[in-house]
Amino acid sequence: MLGKTHFAVGIASSLMFTQPKTLQDVILAVGIGGIGALISDIDVDTSDSHKYANKIIAVSILIIIAVFAAEQIWSVGIIKQIISDSNYARIAIGTILFIAICAFGKQQPHRSFMHSILGLILLTASIGMIWQDLIPYFAIGFASHLIIDMFNFKKVRLFYPFKGGIALKLFHAHGLANSLFFLVGSALAIIQIVIYVIRICLKI
Repeated sequence: MLGKTHFAVGIASSLMFTQPKTLQDVILAVGIGGIGALISDIDVDTSDSHKYANKIIAVSILIIIAVFAAEQIWSVGIIKQIISDSNYARIAIGTILFIAICAFGKQQPHRSFMHSILGLILLTASIGMIWQDLIPYFAIGFASHLIIDMFNFKKVRLFYPFKGGIALKLFHAHGLANSLFFLVGSALAIIQIVIYVIRICLKI
């Protein structure tokens, strides 16, 4: 599936399964869930792989900036809570580990390490070192990527480093199904965001 499709489905899934109760939760579900859904494809092996990987990294950085901007605008307490619940050493170590794991994954064949349960566990653990509250958002977004990629014809090495993989061979990555997943994912994400924000603002 295309990056925009993974992004939409990841956010929709993150919102659906975490059931945000505060504005902070909504922002994290969208931002961190979106990053989790995108990051797997930094291992793309097409001729434009480096450009595509760089786009994913750039989008992830923009999402982080947007999350911090939302923090400043609405004062939801994300930065304060991260610092109070964690510490600077853990944040630094978690960030370094996350970058190192992604750097390793970027050099691996497409749909191998970065599309595996091992990759999910290691990246989620590094995110958890930064702040454990980020774990469900990232893990759900990442898992959604693996699940919808398994519908395609190219195998997903879910149990990397073991050989073989899973390919249900139901849809092509760039076909009609991709467009449907994108439209449904986008619609669900937008509807959920609106509903959760209204509930939170009205304290329903």
